[in-house]
Amino acid sequence: MLPMGTIVTFCMLLGLLFASRLPVIRTIQVIPLLLKRAVGLVVLAAGSWNVFWYALRNITEFWGVAALVSGVLMIITSMYIIDSKRLPAMLNAVRPAVQFLLLVCMLKYGVTIYRM
Repeated sequence: MLPMGTIVTFCMLLGLLFASRLPVIRTIQVIPLLLKRAVGLVVLAAGSWNVFWYALRNITEFWGVAALVSGVLMIITSMYIIDSKRLPAMLNAVRPAVQFLLLVCMLKYGVTIYRM
């Protein structure tokens, strides 16, 4: 069985790949809408687990705060994947910052898991 940290890290990667607007990664986004929205729901589920299960139980620890931050970023990223046109203009304007911060969180999780 895989540890939940590994699953959450993989979901962060999926979110970054499917929400990115970089030209190199755009080829991955030419998939059926149903599959794209399914990936968005997986990222949403992982972000919700991070916020509502892990972070709220461990908010006084470093990893609890990290789970809160990365979970909120994953929830926002999932909305970019599912339907970004319905989001407020402010959230669409900060999209690069959200994706960069999620990348930083993913790298922190990944490096920590690798070192264990």
